[in-house]
This record gives sequence, C-alpha cells and structure tokens, in this order.
Amino acid sequence: MNFELEDKLNEYVKRNDLDSAIQIAESELSKISETEFHQLIGMNLLHLESELSEFISKFYSGVKLKYTFSFTKNLKAFYCEMNGFTINYDRWFIDLFSFSEIGKEDYEWLADFDNHTNKDLTITGFEKLQKIYEDVYKNQKFNISEIEQAYEIAELLIILRLQELFRETYKKAKENGKKWSDLPMFVTAHDYEMIYKIN
Repeated sequence: MNFELEDKLNEYVKRNDLDSAIQIAESELSKISETEFHQLIGMNLLHLESELSEFISKFYSGVKLKYTFSFTKNLKAFYCEMNGFTINYDRWFIDLFSFSEIGKEDYEWLADFDNHTNKDLTITGFEKLQKIYEDVYKNQKFNISEIEQAYEIAELLIILRLQELFRETYKKAKENGKKWSDLPMFVTAHDYEMIYKIN
C-alpha cells in the first residue's frame, strides 16, 4: 500500500474533491512505465448508476420499516463497503449497512451497524482489472518494481471511482426526490482508511 499517496488523496476526499483526487492518482499512475494497470486511466463505474440507485432504494425500503417498528432507533446513516478486491479478484461487490447513530471521525463506529444487505451488488465493468490482479497474485509479479507501484496506485484509484459512482448516484437521486438521498453515506473498501462521506 502506498500510504503516502493514500494520505494525500484522503485530504481531497475529506474536502469532497474527488475529481482532483482522481486526477492526482491517474497522474501518478501515468508517471510509471506502462503496465496492464494503466488501462484504468479514464475508466469509471458510472454505467452502474441506475443499478446502484435501485440497490440503495431497496435497502432503504427494507430498513425504514425495521426502524419504524423499533420505536427506540431512527435511521441516521448508511455505509457502503466494497469487498477486499485486490485478493478477491473473482468477484468485486459492495454491501450496504445502516446506522441509528453516527460516531466520531475515527470511524470505529462503522462496525456497530444495525442492519446490512442480505444480497450484495456485483460491480461490473472492471473485469479486465480483476484478471490483472489475479495474474499478479498467481504469477508472483510483486517483485517487478513498476507492477508493484502501479498496483498500489490502481487500488486507490478503484476506490475513488467507486466513491465517484456513489456521488453521482446521490446527485441524481436528490434531483428525483428519493428520500434516502438526504441521509449521509460513507463509502470505502474493506480495510481502507480512505472513506468518502456524502451529505
């Protein structure tokens, strides 16, 4: 993991400036000798907008009912976590979680969710990248310097693209008056510190 770059990108993510974070990550990737990871430059996940909106809507409808009948808890926030995608290259997916309390900046509270999706949402469009991660692992390519560097930047760029997808999905949902778009959503991948908060 390129912690220095992650910290730098995280500052932009916290300021809600995903576009600059993506630009910086792509620029860093383009400085390295060409690898298969370079095909990620310019790619995004925005084709999943309507599918994601439907996924969030279904989850919202289900949990809203649970909170209505609990009487003691109110729905305050959502959290999206992508699976540990670099080592689980066979399928990339996301799960959603709901919360009645929003904790502090350290995000430890994200482990104390009330509900989660029974069925996850598969991320499509990055299948070629999944194959690259598989190749790197199966053929032990970590000792090739430019592959290791590109790998470390690509993993951060993939998370940024996921966060961008959520940002755009939320924008459209707000325009269409979807109730869940008023609630905060925290977005990242499993075991990453770079968390994007919408709302």
